[in-house]
Parts: sequence; C-alpha cells; structure tokens
Amino acid sequence: MVSLFGPLWIACLALFLIGMALLIMELFLPGFGVSGICGILCLVAVIVIQFMTNRPSVAWIVTGAVLLILLIMIVLFMHSMKNGMLFRSPIVLKEQIEAEAIKPSSESLEPLIGKTGTALTPLRPSGIALIDGKRYSVETQATFVDKDAEVTVLGVDGTKITVR
Repeated sequence: MVSLFGPLWIACLALFLIGMALLIMELFLPGFGVSGICGILCLVAVIVIQFMTNRPSVAWIVTGAVLLILLIMIVLFMHSMKNGMLFRSPIVLKEQIEAEAIKPSSESLEPLIGKTGTALTPLRPSGIALIDGKRYSVETQATFVDKDAEVTVLGVDGTKITVR
C-alpha cells in the first residue's frame, strides 16, 4: 500500500473516511453547513497530500472518486428531498398554507355594533370575545377588562372590533 498511495496513506484514508462521514452528516442535520465544509476540506486535504507526495496519478484518481461520490450524493439528496427519507424527516416543513386560509372574511362586521358578548380572555386592551356564539378578536378603548366580563361592541373599522 505504501508504494501505491505513498507514506501518508493511513492519514489519507482516515481523512477520506472522515470527509465522507461529514458530508453524509450534512445531508441529514440542519445547520449552517459546518460539517459539509469540514468534509470538503478533508477531501481536498487528501488530494493535496497526494499531489505533494509526488503521486499525481493517485491524486487524480482520488479527485475523480470524490467528484463521483459527491455527484451521487447530490442526486440522492435531490431524490430524497422530493419523496424519500428526508421528506419524511421532522426537519422538513410539509404544511402548506392555502390562500383561503389567510384571506380576510368578506362578511361585514357592522351588524355586531351594539351587541353584547363575553370576554373569553382578559382584554388588556385586546383579546378574544364571544359575540353571538362566535369568537372575535376585539380591542377595548384603552381599558382592561377581566375574563368572563360582559362586553358591548361600540364600533367596527374593517376587521377591528372595539368593545367597552
């Protein structure tokens, strides 16, 4: 082995294995890419060591192997991202927000003016109130209202409901 890979073949093999392990970790761990960068640096160190020990043919073989392995890892990552193991991982967001979920209600709140309801939360000065059997986000006129207190709708401005 020494004649083929040079005197530092154990160090090169260790750096190669560590670099590959770090790249695999980067695929499945959330973060800023520290393990991926360290893995690439380990692989580059193997190539540089081979060039510096006058083994350019081995360095080119290692370079080709590293590029092939990286290409395979990228393809596997993209496939996994689409519908594989990574897609089922808890670090990948699967929820989608539908446009209807964020649209403001088209129903007018004007009919609520003058109606009474109950504060479901303390209003300090905003909170939730139950008016006509429906929950609404309401605001007081700079006063605090305790939970379960009776409130009266004073005005409506768009989706803002003011109570007393």
